[in-house]
Amino acid sequence: MKCYSIYLLLFFGLMSFSCSQQHPLANLDEVDHFQVPKARLGDGVPVSLSLTVRWQISKPAVFYNQFASADTFSHQIMYPRLLEEVNQTAATFMSIDSVFNGQRQAFITSVKSDLLQTLEEDGIQIKEIFVKDIGFPVSYTQAMEQAGLQEQELERIRQRNTIDIAQAKASEKKAEAQAKVQIAEARSESEIARIQAQTEKNRRQSQLAKAETEAQIDRKKAEAEAERLKLLAKAELEKQEDLKKLEIQKKREFNQLEVEKRKMMDKADFEQQIELAKVYQANPVYASFVVNKELASKVEIAVLPTGTDPNVFGSLLKQGVPQKENNQN
Repeated sequence: MKCYSIYLLLFFGLMSFSCSQQHPLANLDEVDHFQVPKARLGDGVPVSLSLTVRWQISKPAVFYNQFASADTFSHQIMYPRLLEEVNQTAATFMSIDSVFNGQRQAFITSVKSDLLQTLEEDGIQIKEIFVKDIGFPVSYTQAMEQAGLQEQELERIRQRNTIDIAQAKASEKKAEAQAKVQIAEARSESEIARIQAQTEKNRRQSQLAKAETEAQIDRKKAEAEAERLKLLAKAELEKQEDLKKLEIQKKREFNQLEVEKRKMMDKADFEQQIELAKVYQANPVYASFVVNKELASKVEIAVLPTGTDPNVFGSLLKQGVPQKENNQN
């Protein structure tokens, strides 16, 4: 009995000693890189994420009592949890446009915050989570880039139109000023000629024939000046017509660019609908749920999906897709 007590004391002493020892890798940080290939947003469009998680084994005795190694925990526990949480978080953002434009940082913050709460477990400490990259569908990014280029071209055309209009107004004002100066000069010359003719008539009655000749010359000048002003007015009218034609041409180009932009946006929307159709076709039960949900929203009742025939919605999609493509052509 005495020997048995001694063995028990030795056993518990060894156990307490082993538990008090630190694992040789307990103080080192673990850094794992994860790829989330398809996290679907609320509108069904998939995005990919590249994440890095920095964590540490805070309680070696607790941790190694459950897992053989850090890699075992990382691949069998942490990665599945991460995939599940990222997909749940992505579904709360209803539009790919919002994530691509105004809510990208909010999306990253939500993913990091939710993962920090989900990945924590007794025996480990999550120190940092980095979202290195968000990948959007290629068709969507190409459409957005094309739309941006078209917007830049429209802005360039607007600026050019503004410059042309300013130049046209400046030329018009310059022509008006020149016409006023020429009219004033003509009036001045005519007045001088009249005074000279009257003076010559009073002083030299004998030179009446000469005065008459000078008066005829003055009339010829006035006629020539009137003809010149007439030609100037005609040239100005033709210039205004040319400016109007130019403005009409610019409006046509602008409208053409708007049409092209709308076609690109329609094409991107069509490709997005095709992707959704593929998702619904691959998941007929979910597709049936979505259809019933839309019908229920019209009559304000809750309808659950019924039936398990996966070909019903798929056949509808196959009938609908060619029609869309024919419309696009």
